[in-house]
Amino acid sequence: MVTGLAYSVVNNHTMMEEKHLDCLIIGAGISGLDAAYHLQEYSNWASYAILERRANLGGTWDFFKYPGLRSDSDMYTFGFSWKVWKSAKPIAPAEDILAYLKDAAEEQGIMKNIKFNTDIESATWVSADNKWHLTTTKGEKYSCNVLFGCTGYYSYENPHEPKFPGQDSFSGKVVHPQKWTSELDDFIVGKKVAIIGSGATAVTILPNIANSTSHVTMVQRTPTYIAAKPEVDPWVKFFNDWFPQNVAVKINRWRVVVLGSLFYQYCVRYPNHAKKLIRSGMYKEVQSVMDKEEFDKHFTPPYNPWEQRFCLAPGGDFFVPIREGKATMVTGHIDHFTEKGIKMKSGETVEADLIISATGLTMQHNFPFSTMKVSIDGKPYQAAKHLIYNGIMINEVPNFAFIIGYTNASWTLKADIASLYFTKLINYMKSNNIKKVVPKEDPAGNIKHEYFSGGLTSGYFSRSGEILPKQGDKFPWRGGVNYILDLIQMTVGGLKLDSLEFEVDDKKNI
Repeated sequence: MVTGLAYSVVNNHTMMEEKHLDCLIIGAGISGLDAAYHLQEYSNWASYAILERRANLGGTWDFFKYPGLRSDSDMYTFGFSWKVWKSAKPIAPAEDILAYLKDAAEEQGIMKNIKFNTDIESATWVSADNKWHLTTTKGEKYSCNVLFGCTGYYSYENPHEPKFPGQDSFSGKVVHPQKWTSELDDFIVGKKVAIIGSGATAVTILPNIANSTSHVTMVQRTPTYIAAKPEVDPWVKFFNDWFPQNVAVKINRWRVVVLGSLFYQYCVRYPNHAKKLIRSGMYKEVQSVMDKEEFDKHFTPPYNPWEQRFCLAPGGDFFVPIREGKATMVTGHIDHFTEKGIKMKSGETVEADLIISATGLTMQHNFPFSTMKVSIDGKPYQAAKHLIYNGIMINEVPNFAFIIGYTNASWTLKADIASLYFTKLINYMKSNNIKKVVPKEDPAGNIKHEYFSGGLTSGYFSRSGEILPKQGDKFPWRGGVNYILDLIQMTVGGLKLDSLEFEVDDKKNI
């Protein structure tokens, strides 16, 4: 695999130069930076570039602007394994995360390999030369031997914005958090605000606007499990204070990995006991202002813990405005919008000057290729017709891997595993003079195709079941939901090559 420049010739006219690299990474968010580090560390023979369509790195942490944006996983595992989070504060605001990502990229020399404002319009795999050929919206040309998709999972262009009956009659403003602007920070001062939704976004926004608004009402159809977590982890502080820093950061990271995995297994295996424990913690936060009947109405999710994302409230901040009377909760179904706010089917009304529609995300329709138009030897890629291989590759898509993080643990834990596997795979290809690798489903394997859910019943997955690639019911077509298991299966020991088809220079399969 070599780096060089080539010219594309179409209809006898010389086009823009095509720059060739061994690997192209799409996206400069957490996943893309993690992939770049692993390429440099474990496959340093490979030339690479990160192609980022926006003007800055950071992905989600640079894209979203809504009040209080923060990590919903602890930073000891959400941060990089190669630049471990040192602060005793496990939950970090967006500005701290963005600064951390920039520091990481600069320290590792990754920044010079990022090409910003580079929006890939099309990606075409050509078996004649066993390369991906990419064209940007500006007409720039790139090619590579292997492509690594690090574009996340949700659509930047199209958030989930259901239209409510009577919405046009509402005299105030309606905004989705994905479209939040700095002007709205000023608009909400002294205003009545209603937040529709009960997920991590709503749980984050409410405490961060409660002191600016005249009142905030959370309008939820379905209650959520919310855990108050100390702003400063006492154990992390202890290890930081009493151990050498290089030892303390490793202890802190693995302590969180193990405890997080154990807690998830506890919730899955003993859901009734977990429900009681979690709801007991929530009740302690609001019992001074809610009787048991009202608490049960607002804080009794109709699902087991970890069937949907588990929300964290650092310092219990979500509950503070409720105790102080600055925020209230309304649980039930919306009937329609009125000129002054929201009318519930119960007859209850919620007055508002601004309605924040925290109704969720929309998965990429061309997952995991974001907005790129993709074809394999002239055949358009259609996500729903493909099968996910080990949560990292796509069947019948050559020389391609992607990152989608865990839903029941930190995103970056999966990014590490995917990146390690990817570097092992391309090293194997180089050592054996392999030009092409394709995951192939064995028809005799009787693999049952299922909707890809990430292990959750969350709306953004269930709404997208028809359009996403499918997952199988057995290894290696099912994976990506258990960090410890994935770590053992995919990074410990030799490279597993189940259901992969390889092609060498003489075109003979091995």
